[in-house]
Amino acid sequence: MFKKYKASIYTLGCRVNLYESEAIADGLSENGFEICDFSEKCDVYIINTCTVTAESDRKSRQIIRRAIKTNPDARILVCGCYSQMFPTDVSNIENVDYISGTTDKMLIVTKAIDLVTGEKSRYPHINVGDPFNSEFESMEATLQDRTRAFLKIEDGCNNKCSYCIIPKARGRVRSKPIEEVIAEVEKIVSNGYREIVLVGIETAAYGSGMGYSLIDLLERLEDLDGLDRIRLGSIEPAYLKDNVIERLSKLKKPMPHYHLSLQSGKDKILNSMRRRYNTRMIERCVSYMREMIPNVTFGSDFIVGFPGETDEDFKDTIEFIDSLDILNSHIFSYSIRPGTEAADMKEQIMPDVKERRHKIMQDMANMSEKRCIERFIENKTALSVLFEKELDGYLYGHTDNFIYVKVRSDKALCGSIAKVVLSKYNETDRITEGDLI
Repeated sequence: MFKKYKASIYTLGCRVNLYESEAIADGLSENGFEICDFSEKCDVYIINTCTVTAESDRKSRQIIRRAIKTNPDARILVCGCYSQMFPTDVSNIENVDYISGTTDKMLIVTKAIDLVTGEKSRYPHINVGDPFNSEFESMEATLQDRTRAFLKIEDGCNNKCSYCIIPKARGRVRSKPIEEVIAEVEKIVSNGYREIVLVGIETAAYGSGMGYSLIDLLERLEDLDGLDRIRLGSIEPAYLKDNVIERLSKLKKPMPHYHLSLQSGKDKILNSMRRRYNTRMIERCVSYMREMIPNVTFGSDFIVGFPGETDEDFKDTIEFIDSLDILNSHIFSYSIRPGTEAADMKEQIMPDVKERRHKIMQDMANMSEKRCIERFIENKTALSVLFEKELDGYLYGHTDNFIYVKVRSDKALCGSIAKVVLSKYNETDRITEGDLI
């Protein structure tokens, strides 16, 4: 290409999508594209969509139309979970040029080149593959616009949760070969990153059918020079059995913060959701990790208003989750997804009830976060922080156990790791102040 074309990527949804968008951006840059902000007038817009909820679908359509409005002559390429599940809906949006799904995402680079060098077509080219018959797609994103780098190690999900459409969009579990993961980490480290986040649709299923597992990968990465920190995507408690926790406790690079995909604190609801664990397993997992891993904290996801959830069920869930002292919680009101088992369940919960329960759980989660952080403040625990940005005389970053902090400093420490003692929690801004030591 002789002309310097401008391209922009908008990403909706999870960290896997973020990683894939970064890989696409790298591929476009290597082929001469200038990567620009989505608000700019560009020659190419790529929208990487999500379909986890009905709201995600709506937002995906909104962003596609925003790109078209910004530049009606631009080439519009759509990929991701929404376009995988509903390609016809996307094709009905006038001015879309190319539609793919969750497979063959790197073909978007080639397609973008073809589109900008040719005439704009009246009808979109639809290239939505079958994720159940696809292998793990090789891609790399070794230069990312953040302090920590994401690395996709797994795709697909073999779970059959009654509320979730994502396994249909992403297909079966398949993993990046362990040697390829290590090679990509080496490139990321050589580019100056101190911390990586290993992500997947079902991260704990990494290596399934390949003769190794997630904990095997973590043990291999422990010996890698230049890598200081490893974080993980969401993990099911069912994976964190005692022997895995014991192996984790011997490693220094995995950070002591684990995002557990819990969804509910009531066995009846967990069973109806088709989750593979119960509250006893959750309690055992959290308790043993606290025993074996110093300063460990937890994050989680929860769904309120699942079909059949009574007021008593919700009360029991609140009491159970509150007992876990979770640092950060992501709370969702149940959203009907056509094509899932839960969509046809009786006893659907009214929107006003879901809204009320969402507020109650959010208030509880905020108190749990405060309680968790104040424990470290009271104990004057020294925690290591990777500083991510500097603003108005303050450095901002996350502790090893993922508490977001700011410290006053005139030192240039962005991208560096330093010890901090927490001093004050600001409930309004949900940020913790600390002092360098």
